[in-house]
Amino acid sequence: MAAAEDSGEFYLRYYVGHKGKFGHEFLEFEFRDDGKLRYANNSNYKNDTMIRKEVFLTPAVLKECRRIISDSEVYI
Repeated sequence: MAAAEDSGEFYLRYYVGHKGKFGHEFLEFEFRDDGKLRYANNSNYKNDTMIRKEVFLTPAVLKECRRIISDSEVYI
């Protein structure tokens, strides 16, 4: 992670989901090095619809996200 912090390259995608009684349900976050954060939530409970949102994070917020991930010692 330290090399990625130095070079400015950063990409993280977090997905958790399952197929069950209400179909394919999932929650997804995607962080990009340009500051874009994408969010998707698909829940078919009570015929709910998919929610998708996109925002741009400030450099300070993105730096803090990178720090939290680095401190968590999650490596892929």
